[in-house]
Amino acid sequence: MTKDEFMEYFFITRGYNLTDDQFYGKVEIKNDLNLSDLTSIPEGFNPVVGSLDLQSLISIPNGFNPVVYGSLFLMSLISIPKGFNPVVGGNLYLDSLTSIPKGFNPVVGRDLYLNDLIEIPENWNPTNIKGCIVVNIHNGDGYFNDINSTLKFINFEI
Repeated sequence: MTKDEFMEYFFITRGYNLTDDQFYGKVEIKNDLNLSDLTSIPEGFNPVVGSLDLQSLISIPNGFNPVVYGSLFLMSLISIPKGFNPVVGGNLYLDSLTSIPKGFNPVVGRDLYLNDLIEIPENWNPTNIKGCIVVNIHNGDGYFNDINSTLKFINFEI
C-alpha cells in the first residue's frame, strides 16, 4: 500500500483527512486508531496515537516504530524487522511471532504478549517492560505456559 492509497483509505473509512505530520508522527493523533482490516501499511507511517489496532498485518515496513499511549495490537505479524522497538504505554500484542530479532527491546508500560515463539535470541534481556512478559515457547513437546519456568529455561532475568 502506498502512502496515497493509505490516506485515501483513511478518509473513506474515517471521514476525515490524516495530515502528513500525523502520518509521520510529528503531530499526535488524539484518538485511538482501529485499522484492524488493513493487511499492509505504507513505509513512513509512524503515528503518535492513543491505541493502535493493526491486528491483520502480517508484516511491517522497516522503520515502523509508533508511539502508542494505549495498546498496540499486532496479533498477526509473523516477523518483525531488526530495529522494531515501539514505545507502548499499554500492552503490546505480538501473538503470532515465532522468533524475535536480536536487539528487540520495546518500551512497554504493561504486558508483552509473545504467544507463538519457537525461539528467543540467546541472552535476550528486555529492560523496558513494566508488566509481565507472557511467553509460550513451543519446544516440540508442548508449550511452556508458566512464565517463571520459561524465563528460567531461557536463562534471563526480568
